[in-house]
Amino acid sequence: MKELQIRNMPELPFDMSEALNQLRVNLGFCGDQVKTVMLTSSVPNEGKSFVAMQLWKQMAEVGTPTLLIDCDFRNSELRSKYGLSSTGKLTGGAHYLAGISELDDVLYQTSIPNGYILPVATAIANPTILLEGPRFSQMIETCERMFEYVLIDTPPIGSVADALNIATHCDGTVLVVRSGSTPRKMVDNSVQLLKRTETPLLGIVLNRADMSSKSNVYYHRYYRSGYYYNKEYGKTHGYGQHSVKNK
Repeated sequence: MKELQIRNMPELPFDMSEALNQLRVNLGFCGDQVKTVMLTSSVPNEGKSFVAMQLWKQMAEVGTPTLLIDCDFRNSELRSKYGLSSTGKLTGGAHYLAGISELDDVLYQTSIPNGYILPVATAIANPTILLEGPRFSQMIETCERMFEYVLIDTPPIGSVADALNIATHCDGTVLVVRSGSTPRKMVDNSVQLLKRTETPLLGIVLNRADMSSKSNVYYHRYYRSGYYYNKEYGKTHGYGQHSVKNK
């Protein structure tokens, strides 16, 4: 298996690392039947790719063979912000879905033991045909047999329909919400759209949150019932207070 380099992986402070660790543990409580999890958001710049990458890293580091699939074909944050590269020609999911490459050619191991990535190698203007083709479901089914967990990073729900197509192939969804930025009605709309896919909403991650603020008290009360998960991500080293430069 080829190796993928991750040039930009920030070291997280303890409080943020522990919040992500709690998210990892909570996903484990969802049961053995939940293996393929989609991470998405309502709009860009809410932190979904950051959460996906860091959750993947934590799962792998505790010894769980975990695959992260980048399905944001139109504008991959994982590729651009984390500096994914290979010593040879980088091939990704679109190559497999188009029938150009085999699955073994687009799966990469990383320097993180038990951590594997299926990247986006090049931007695709309209990946809808690829996502709705038979090779996509075949890809997910094969990956589920190969890895204990499969995490899928998708485009925002409110931007394009890609995430809703992908959700139907997943065991559950985690919705990332940027605190103090994403309108409540937009979050509600995203929840309703996900319900139409009949894919369980496993939880909501409240990102960049200061839980002492009045606006975040609303989120805490509204989403505190067992079906939802929200967590404060504290101060991030090198990125500023309650702010991270992620999608």
